[in-house]
Amino acid sequence: MPAIPTAQQPCPEEINRRIRDFLTARRGRALTLTERRVYERLRSDWLAARRLPWRRGRAER
Repeated sequence: MPAIPTAQQPCPEEINRRIRDFLTARRGRALTLTERRVYERLRSDWLAARRLPWRRGRAER
């Protein structure tokens, strides 16, 4: 079943901005375990958003 875009599904560009802001705020030091989990969740969301067929402008095959 194809993904349906909703207001709760931010675009990859928005998630990328969040990742950059998150990492910039922690520049110059290692992430804590909790921060690493937040980063991994953001990255997972970004990868999922990039795979949505409606973001690519064509249907999945």
